[in-house]
Amino acid sequence: MRQGMQNEIWRIIAIALFSLIFGISLERPLEALLFGSLLYILWASRTIGRLFKWIDIGMRGVPPDMDGVWGELADTFNRQRRRHRGTQEKMRRAINRAKRVTEAVDDAVIVLRQDRTIDWWNSAGKKLLGLRSSDRGVAITNLIRDPKFVNYINGNHFESTSLPTSIHNGRLLEFSAVMFAENEIVVVISDVTHINDLEKVRKEFIGNISHELRTPLTVMRGYIDTLSDIEGNSAIATKAYQEMSNQVDRMKDLSDDIILLSKFESDGAAAVEQINLNELLAVIVGEAEQLSAGKHSISLNCAESVVLNGENKMLRSALGNIVFNAVLHNPQGAEIAIEVTQTKSNTVVVIDDNGVGIDSDEIPRLTERFYRGDSSRNSNTGGSGLGLAIVKHALTRSGAVLDIKSSLGNGAKFTCTFSGQ
Repeated sequence: MRQGMQNEIWRIIAIALFSLIFGISLERPLEALLFGSLLYILWASRTIGRLFKWIDIGMRGVPPDMDGVWGELADTFNRQRRRHRGTQEKMRRAINRAKRVTEAVDDAVIVLRQDRTIDWWNSAGKKLLGLRSSDRGVAITNLIRDPKFVNYINGNHFESTSLPTSIHNGRLLEFSAVMFAENEIVVVISDVTHINDLEKVRKEFIGNISHELRTPLTVMRGYIDTLSDIEGNSAIATKAYQEMSNQVDRMKDLSDDIILLSKFESDGAAAVEQINLNELLAVIVGEAEQLSAGKHSISLNCAESVVLNGENKMLRSALGNIVFNAVLHNPQGAEIAIEVTQTKSNTVVVIDDNGVGIDSDEIPRLTERFYRGDSSRNSNTGGSGLGLAIVKHALTRSGAVLDIKSSLGNGAKFTCTFSGQ
């Protein structure tokens, strides 16, 4: 561009000098200079006109043949046009690739404008929601009227949620939304009906098999007790019967825990009632003292006025499991303290012991089903591994959060925080 500008300046100087010399020879230098300037302006106007005509037709084809600054300007526009076309082609390929990807997935992908009207969808969206071309520009809440979905999509903080849909009877769809660009929203919809059905079958199977185990376990326990009472049994036979009895008891406890956990998972929300926490914990402490048989020191510090809104059975199962575990997993002489504090915003129940403790690496997995750590807390108890899974489920259902802090040799501290009480 600089070279073109220099050439244009030399052209203007040359025209001015020629006009001035020619005018001096005619003794009319000013008139000649003005005439030369007029000729240059006419030539420049024609050149600029050709340039703008080429620009107006979209800069198609080669630029007009020009020299000087106008030629370089045309070349610059031409290079920019080629770059722009290359960028457009890359964007077109990227868009086509994105469309192919969204068409290949089984999940529905729907793009909503800021006002929650539908802008675009893939084939799966058409299939799952029955969308038609006339639905473009229609508010998605006109098609999915479930109040939970309406509140979800009209909010600004999105989390995955599962909702039954009326488009297909019995179908369960999971919605996940995220903001992008200028407050546009991408909604991904997955058909989780099959997964939900499998989960129901799993829960029913576990519950049914646990119920069916009760009868053979009862029969086995009866025969073992009968055989162990026969006079003249050898020491080996007596020991064998005792071990068999212990294992039957363990299987029965496991069966009962599975039935309880399955019941918690399958039951709908129970009636919420006001529960006097002091009375509930007093009952739990009494049962724990019987289980301890005087081997542990158990204390309770809870005001008589502390009340929680929840399900009595859930709270008793959750808090009872923690206290009973503290008894079962700690040696004689261990101290177990139950402390309750209540504020306007929450109620906190702390169950603290100074026993053998738990390896800190095991704490994240303690509430998993059937997980039993390798610490000495589990060496002699033969637990089912479901106790803390039941605790977590019961507390979650009660709107509470469980926090566990412990290390080997330093006891364990279980904190249950109930919000909004």
